[in-house]
Amino acid sequence: MKPEYIIIHHSLTKDGVVVDWNAIEKYHKNELGYKDIGYHFGVERIGNKYAVLTGRAENEVGAHTKQEGMNYNSHGICIVGNYDNERPPEIALDLLVDKCIMLCQKYDIPPNNIKAHHDYATYKTCPGKMFPMSELRERVRKRLC
Repeated sequence: MKPEYIIIHHSLTKDGVVVDWNAIEKYHKNELGYKDIGYHFGVERIGNKYAVLTGRAENEVGAHTKQEGMNYNSHGICIVGNYDNERPPEIALDLLVDKCIMLCQKYDIPPNNIKAHHDYATYKTCPGKMFPMSELRERVRKRLC
């Protein structure tokens, strides 16, 4: 699979100091019936540091945005937290920008193809009302030039 888009999600949960990524994977498998976690990558605070975590293999179809068949031509990145009520921490955004740049370079994805989940699932706010999507795209665009 060669992705043409990157779709940004949030977990809609409070980011704790434990590995919430494991709970998300368990939910995807046990409750939703997926074979594993639906996202390709995640950004999460673990203890007092932030990390980029790996989910599905990059060559596998995701299970994160079924609308318009986007699972088949995109990579999904979930930033752990609820960004309806607050902006993501700057360090988490920095890691997300870095991961988006890497994927844009590797797969020749233009920054305008970094999309919010709610662009397809219009009944959701994902990745959150306070998530700075246009800023994310602009930061990626500036660093790619």
